[in-house]
Amino acid sequence: MKTKGKKTFFAVMLILCMLIPMATGYAVDATEGVGFSVRAVLPENQVNSQVSYFDLHMAPERKQDLTVEIYNKEAKEIKVKVSVVSASTNGNGIIDYKTPGIKDKTLKIPFSEIAKVQEEIVIVPAEKTAHTVISVTMPKEEYDGVVLGGIVVTQIKDEEEAKKDEMQAAQGVTIRNEYSYVLGVKLTETDSEVLPEFEPVIAQPELIQYRVGVVHYIRNKEAAIAKNVTLGIKIYSERENKIILTEPEKRIDMAPNSVIPYGVLWGRDIAPGNYISYVSMEQDGRTWNFEMPFEVTAQQSLEISQNSLEEKQGIPWWAVLLIILVIILIIIILILLLIVKRKKGKETLTSVNDTRMGRRK
Repeated sequence: MKTKGKKTFFAVMLILCMLIPMATGYAVDATEGVGFSVRAVLPENQVNSQVSYFDLHMAPERKQDLTVEIYNKEAKEIKVKVSVVSASTNGNGIIDYKTPGIKDKTLKIPFSEIAKVQEEIVIVPAEKTAHTVISVTMPKEEYDGVVLGGIVVTQIKDEEEAKKDEMQAAQGVTIRNEYSYVLGVKLTETDSEVLPEFEPVIAQPELIQYRVGVVHYIRNKEAAIAKNVTLGIKIYSERENKIILTEPEKRIDMAPNSVIPYGVLWGRDIAPGNYISYVSMEQDGRTWNFEMPFEVTAQQSLEISQNSLEEKQGIPWWAVLLIILVIILIIIILILLLIVKRKKGKETLTSVNDTRMGRRK
């Protein structure tokens, strides 16, 4: 009987150990299983031939076709969508060549407006190569600085994959793969040096991925790529008359003529009142310091608190799930122990009855 109880216990333990990694989620490598590759066909006016993206010296009113080679690795034909995007800066301080960001008022020549994809949908035969062409037309006036953008090539799912996604969505599975390649495009006309220049736009309380925070919108107003910029923020509360939050310094990059929505997590509910963010930036020995005052109204404080997960999710979701699984495990162990105890009791009772019957005989 003891052997049976142990076997049952270890079987349950094994099942739970298998369930834990399944329940805590999984990550998909975006590059795994990508069935195609892309390559920029570099033209004669390529400035740096050692890079794999387009780095071109242009001229006013120049028209040029940029050719992108797409190779299909799969044993069946694929469809891809080709698009162009003006480079922006995301909230992590990374130049984004794929996702359209905040279009700033200082951006005079958006790449997405001077570049046109000749064929947006391209069919690539199995294990063959196809080409797509992007036509670029420069403005009439000469331009100092950099025009920065990206050519995005995204695989279009076939009917079978689309149905699979629909079935997963119906089952509550939200993880979806979208395979894309991005080729950067950097265009310059003159050799004039243009340096980045930063200025504050606005700071305001917002939800950052459902967490309480303050987002600082900071502009790079020049047509220059800003690399390795050190950004630090300290937040002062007028009500408490002291610095209440210090954000560790971080290295960021910024696209030309772009705005970074740099968020600072508050870590708790944000009280109504007046605050000042002291922002410091440094790059190659050049420094910028400015104040960004902001007010949090009672209404804003209430709305952010109600919609945030700050209070509802005091500990990570995976920790909550692990606690639940441990509780279930304890309950199962208790049930097993109770079953074993009851069976032992029945065996003891049977043994006593057998003994009594023997005596009567």
